[in-house]
Amino acid sequence: MGYINTIIILGGINIIAALGVAILTGYTGLFTIGHAGFMALGGYMSAIFVKELGVPFPIALLLGGAFAGLCSFIIGYPAFRSELRGDYFAVATLGFSEATRLLLNNTRSLGESINGAEGGIGMLFKPIGPLLVKLGGVFGYMNLPGPTNVLVVVIAVILALFFAHMFVTSQYGKNCIAISQDEVAAQMMGVNLLKTKMTALFISAFYAGVAGGLMAFYFAYLTPSFFTLTKSSDLLAAVVFGGIQSLIGPVITGFILVVFPELLRTFAEWRLIIYGFLFVIVMIFRPQGLLGYVEMNFAFASVWWNKLRRRGQTPQGGQPS
Repeated sequence: MGYINTIIILGGINIIAALGVAILTGYTGLFTIGHAGFMALGGYMSAIFVKELGVPFPIALLLGGAFAGLCSFIIGYPAFRSELRGDYFAVATLGFSEATRLLLNNTRSLGESINGAEGGIGMLFKPIGPLLVKLGGVFGYMNLPGPTNVLVVVIAVILALFFAHMFVTSQYGKNCIAISQDEVAAQMMGVNLLKTKMTALFISAFYAGVAGGLMAFYFAYLTPSFFTLTKSSDLLAAVVFGGIQSLIGPVITGFILVVFPELLRTFAEWRLIIYGFLFVIVMIFRPQGLLGYVEMNFAFASVWWNKLRRRGQTPQGGQPS
């Protein structure tokens, strides 16, 4: 049972992060291969809030997600101001993610250097030196509380789906779709390209940050090796396989891409090769993804309810149907 719970928890965390990528890549058309960096930022900050400052777990998750969203401005604002798009923006996100991971790899040595500094700029950063040492660098941030469980992850996934659906069906979501279709036409229609892209990037990074926080509180420790290019490629694969401009597709494939490596654990080293092959197959035969342009809605619930009501009604003949 514990193994099944682990699969559910890791699958749910992957789904939340994949929803963030779906908003940015699937709906706004901004290709990203660096969301592991936002997961790292949100995860570490959530852990710091809980362990060092005693902030309650749910609030720490939101604060960690908000921190990741704010950090997205570092890469988003200059990239969008210079009108980076396509592969160029993807490379920028990759560089940001790798820079974040390398910085986290060296927090311990950086903190020790600050603690040992005498005067100058070292004194300015003196208060954060001990914290950087605690983060552990490549050794990881240890002994974190572990409140993440199946119930918490299921609730988080439901809330993430609900708010993602609210966003993509709102006017902001329609603006994102317009940008993905044709930026020039969207701008001529009055869409503020910079504002819309920054909003999509912030929400996308927020989702990734929350997923990183849930991961931190499940494993009870964090290490930069969790947030490599492989993790970013997993999230992108969930969106590409699941479907462009679809939420339910990335939800399904996001969970499958957690279960699949577990079923084929002996072939784990071949995962990226398999992903690359599947990318080619999908692009050739199903370029919009498995459930591309299939929007999540709750119409099926009303259909079932109407059927139940009709079954309970009495027809004109006086006999129940």
